[in-house]
Amino acid sequence: MKQRATALLVLDLDGTVRKGLDELGRFVNGPDDVEVFQEAVILMRKWKSQGGRIIGVSNQGGIALGLCTLENVIKAVNETYRQSEQLFDKIAFCRHHPQASDPEYARCWCRKPAPGMVIEAALNLAKKTGEYYPPYMALFVGDRQEDWECARILNMDFMWAGDWRATALRQEGGGEE
Repeated sequence: MKQRATALLVLDLDGTVRKGLDELGRFVNGPDDVEVFQEAVILMRKWKSQGGRIIGVSNQGGIALGLCTLENVIKAVNETYRQSEQLFDKIAFCRHHPQASDPEYARCWCRKPAPGMVIEAALNLAKKTGEYYPPYMALFVGDRQEDWECARILNMDFMWAGDWRATALRQEGGGEE
């Protein structure tokens, strides 16, 4: 079976798809904290309608630091998926943090800006779909320096979350994109 090259949209979650610390004044630590930006949903719908795939990625170091539970993070991810109209093809998160007291949770290859989380998610999705996701057909959207750096390491185009969401407003207002 010949694999098909497919466009990939990699989205940070907090501050990009859903409101995060900057917007809420607190971290998203459970499903009750989830509030998805409708502009993100509009743009995700458009990406999917053009045949692309979408992966969500998020650093959730609060697990390693004992600030939130794995169960609540999973519930928040599921709520994000629901509020995003199930448009994600895959959502991955890193539970590690460099300040964790347990060395197993302090060092990893998945915490952004490291590229491991994105690579693993893309390989898992490719195995399921029979596609592949060349970097020249990918866009990484995020709101933090570690998102930009991760995109740079992956050799993907990058867009700041606020600029990306603003394109939805222009599209809805009749402007072209």
